[in-house]
Amino acid sequence: MTVTETITEFIREKFDIGDDPDFTTDVHLFNEGFVDSFGAVEIINFVEETYDIEITQKDITLYPMNTVEEIAEVVESKI
Repeated sequence: MTVTETITEFIREKFDIGDDPDFTTDVHLFNEGFVDSFGAVEIINFVEETYDIEITQKDITLYPMNTVEEIAEVVESKI
């Protein structure tokens, strides 16, 4: 399973999104209301634990992580 698929599956299950057709890997998770700020912390914790990496405050400032694709890009750059 790819990083994108793993993150997508986690978000679908964790935030009870199911098969919502509006949820795609390039939808803005926060603007579209799929995830809130607490959810962002849960996603960061999930990818850190799953991939044994650290997402720093600097990463959050420097790189957009608003879509599954953007999150996956940051994760892939660290593994």
